Amino acid sequence: MDWEADALRRLEKVPIFVRSRAKKKIEEYAQRRGSTAVTSADVTNARGEMAGGPADEKDKPTIEDLLERGALPEGLKSRSHEVKVCGGAAGCPLSLIDDTPISRLLFSVLEESGLAGGKAEGPVLFHHRFRVALSGCPNACSQPQITDFGVIGQARPERGEAPCSQCGACVDHCREEAVSLSEEGPIFDYSRCVSCGVCIRACPCGSITGQWSGYRLLAGGKLGRHPRLAETLLDCADDSRLAQALKGAVRLYMEQRREGERFAGLVERLGIERVREFIFPRD
Repeated sequence: MDWEADALRRLEKVPIFVRSRAKKKIEEYAQRRGSTAVTSADVTNARGEMAGGPADEKDKPTIEDLLERGALPEGLKSRSHEVKVCGGAAGCPLSLIDDTPISRLLFSVLEESGLAGGKAEGPVLFHHRFRVALSGCPNACSQPQITDFGVIGQARPERGEAPCSQCGACVDHCREEAVSLSEEGPIFDYSRCVSCGVCIRACPCGSITGQWSGYRLLAGGKLGRHPRLAETLLDCADDSRLAQALKGAVRLYMEQRREGERFAGLVERLGIERVREFIFPRD
């Protein structure tokens, strides 16, 4: 099926690992509407339909509608903060977590933080908006390394009870070379492992299982004139620690930022250890 130039440019922005699926769904939508070529409007309306919402642009769902349905295909934004999600919310098979409810949790924490008004003056300029990015796996296509607060899904492998067939699929699929084989089965070098879960999916006999799944939390990333990569705040976090970390990061920002200072600048000025102590004072 033909695609108009604007529609094709929008398709190229879809993460490559879900692009073919998205393309098929959009073309199916356009065909049902009797279109001979996919337009930019078809892309917009098909995405709304895939999210479980109205197909017409004029009926585009509000933030509240999306939260109610748990459908977050493009993330959520407000005047003072935003949550950016990866392709996991649209069904990416690589995602190690359930992206949609976690996106809801993150946005709810931001909504209740006081950033948007009240006694606290929330960020107004685009580059002062408190930005959160959620990635379902270490591929990190939502770019959590360059946002104020980043969340990356993790799944740490361990040897399961099923006997190893010595097929070597786990070794072949591990790009970090963190898996080797012994007579007893796979051995993991956790100093190299990024907890991506690839070896777990590659194992055909179940001799590798997930030891745990959770999140790696990052803080203090940004682009701009002086770019900075976010630093690891916590590994192996669960939902409770995730919420605690984001609440603490926002509270730190509101209480200790200097005029015009971005969160990344605050983290750089204080140092990640002091930031961690503020957020997790009892650890």
